[in-house]
Amino acid sequence: MTSIAEVRPESERIEYLLRRDGYEKTRKWVERTIAIYRAELDHGHQGSDPGYRPRFEKAVREFEEWLASPRDTNDSLSGHGERARV
Repeated sequence: MTSIAEVRPESERIEYLLRRDGYEKTRKWVERTIAIYRAELDHGHQGSDPGYRPRFEKAVREFEEWLASPRDTNDSLSGHGERARV
């Protein structure tokens, strides 16, 4: 099994979604994913597995930090302006 240190950061997924879908759709995806991961942590099979639980917890923290961070309207990843071609 891959260690938690080897798991790609959620920021890579977020950056991809920002480029592809823009800020609003990405924000909604992050919120939905947090809800899914929290449900898994509370009641799910993988969320109780010692190999997976830290990964879910880490992802939730990364998503919450992203939601709480102020967005830069000049940032190309903020979802403003034209959609980037990926």
